[in-house]
Amino acid sequence: MQKTLLATLIASFLLVPGTYASEDKSATNIEVISIKGSRLDKAATATGLPLTLRETPQSVTIIDQEFIQSFSLDSVADLMFLTPGVYAQKAETNRYFFSSRGNPITNFQFDGVPVNYSSFFNDASTDTILFDRVEVVRGATGLLTGAGEPSAAINLIRKRPKATPSGYVSAKVGSWDSYRVEGDASVDVTDSGAVQARFAAAYEKSDSYINLAEDENLQIYGVITARLGDNTLFTLGADYSDRDPKGSTWGGLPLFYADGSLANDLPRSTTTAASWSSWQRNGANVFATLEHDFDNNWDLKFDVEHREDEMDGHLLYLYGAPDKTTGLGMKSSAMIYQSTRKQDAARLFASGPFELFGREHKLTAGLLYSKQDTTADSYYPLNSISIGNFFEWDGSVAEPNYPSTPIYQEGEETQKGAYLATQINLHDQWMLLLGGRISQYKFESNASDDYNNSDVFTPYAGLIYNLNDSISIYTSYTEIFQPQDAKDANNKRLDPMTGNNIELGAKGDFFDEKLTASVAVFKVQKENVAERDPNYPTPLPDGSYPMRGVDGTSNQGYEVELNGKPTENWDLFFSYTHSTSEDQDGAAFSTHLPKDLIRLSSLYHFDGALADLTVGGNLSWQSKIYKDKAGPNGERSEQDSYYLVNLMTSYQLTDDAKVQLNINNLFDKKYYSSIDFYNQGFFGEPRKIELNLSYNF
Repeated sequence: MQKTLLATLIASFLLVPGTYASEDKSATNIEVISIKGSRLDKAATATGLPLTLRETPQSVTIIDQEFIQSFSLDSVADLMFLTPGVYAQKAETNRYFFSSRGNPITNFQFDGVPVNYSSFFNDASTDTILFDRVEVVRGATGLLTGAGEPSAAINLIRKRPKATPSGYVSAKVGSWDSYRVEGDASVDVTDSGAVQARFAAAYEKSDSYINLAEDENLQIYGVITARLGDNTLFTLGADYSDRDPKGSTWGGLPLFYADGSLANDLPRSTTTAASWSSWQRNGANVFATLEHDFDNNWDLKFDVEHREDEMDGHLLYLYGAPDKTTGLGMKSSAMIYQSTRKQDAARLFASGPFELFGREHKLTAGLLYSKQDTTADSYYPLNSISIGNFFEWDGSVAEPNYPSTPIYQEGEETQKGAYLATQINLHDQWMLLLGGRISQYKFESNASDDYNNSDVFTPYAGLIYNLNDSISIYTSYTEIFQPQDAKDANNKRLDPMTGNNIELGAKGDFFDEKLTASVAVFKVQKENVAERDPNYPTPLPDGSYPMRGVDGTSNQGYEVELNGKPTENWDLFFSYTHSTSEDQDGAAFSTHLPKDLIRLSSLYHFDGALADLTVGGNLSWQSKIYKDKAGPNGERSEQDSYYLVNLMTSYQLTDDAKVQLNINNLFDKKYYSSIDFYNQGFFGEPRKIELNLSYNF
């Protein structure tokens, strides 16, 4: 039944047209840019070279402003739930995890500058009011990011001043008494336009489908550009965020009752928070860029970032399996966790063409530096909290007493890298990409031994063959590394975990480059993964157990993408990803991640008498997930395959005013967004309705 309905929905999306506003209306809509994959689009996230998507030998997706606005994607997390090949999990009221190709995504960039992603600091809730578009490169991306997992890199491209002054304001109301106001304006500071500025801000507040939970978020952004000469541009920007949630959960819900039966009959509104639970976070960022274009078409660019974040969490964690009749059996652990994070990052790179053997080629070289300092004060309670009947839990308990002196931790993580990459045009139809990076990584902490890895080499190679003007095939090999603090039996730290991605694919542009199709097969492997050494059962002096490095897990699969404009009035974005993971013995691994993912989005802009009307929707489907030995008696936790449908429609009231309706989870599907986080579950969001009115100026 589900498969039949799924097939019907896919067919409906594919056969019923959908588009964004036509070109002549794009100037009056909110930053209308479609999500697309034409080879005319350029993305430098994979190699640092400004290559078109056809020239990039990896799977790349570009998501831009029109897609974000049309489907009311207000945060990075909202966006990731609709991104091809990315599995997004919401594990608590304010924490998210993302995976691709069987591995966690830890590699984030701002304007191409790598930064440290932290679910603890709730980076996923970063407001999309900051960004013009997002570039996603799947597979290993160690050439530019250095340390990380062989999963994907998320490059968040911030807004810049527009060519001509313009802007918009909007107001949105929705389910659970939510409302949001935002504005975005681009202005010329000088009459000549040599100095321009752009300012954006968003404020939102809402209750939740989860008892006690509330959200209140503020995001402010400003950027100014100054043309210092005909070929030199200086950019200075800053943003500030303040997130003040209430009723924040720490952990999820029990997946099982004490007798081993499933607890999926718990209401979606069930909470494990207390009335005093909160997880406040705020952050500020300043960035600057100086770029110069030389007359020989070479570019030189220098980026620098400074980020500061603070966190104040008053948290309560409930765990265990309640009795199905009495609700007794749950235990608790409370904590105050206060932390600061400071990040500095810098990048200097040059790129441009050069001639060799009568052909023009491209070259880029760069230096990267990043440092992250974190401090944390942890307070553990002096008295315990009794839960009683979990079915009657309403969070109305007193906050426990805490000692005046916390447990203090601090750490400093520093990474340096130098990379070189080139695109060599071997023939009219053959293109070779070669690159390499040397990295140095150092970590110092007051809670553990310091460690560093020096002179880690990361190679990159790709080969592209253009069958004709529309279709190309490619293969690529990329690597990444991840430092680890595990120690062997001699009390020596293990070398970094290394991962690689081998990919073979084809990309094509059709209908005069208006529609792009791609297919890729891939295999991701990890080596020197730390595991417990069974030959040495005695703990090391610090209490940890000896580990050994082994050839680790592997993930393999294939992806299919189709996106663009099949007709003048129809924008389509479709992807299907199949991915399976195995451990070193060939057994199934990471079974909490789906083997199959479908992402389908479509928009249609009507002609004639209905020319002011746009309709569209999303379909997301994933296969079954499970985790063994998750229950109190070793039971398996499961989430069957499911699909979610979102719909939208907008109507242009005037040339400048537009009203938009969004409905998420149209059929009000009840499902687990996460089943593996400490063997607990978290229910996904029920049906949600939003109405938005926007005005352009």
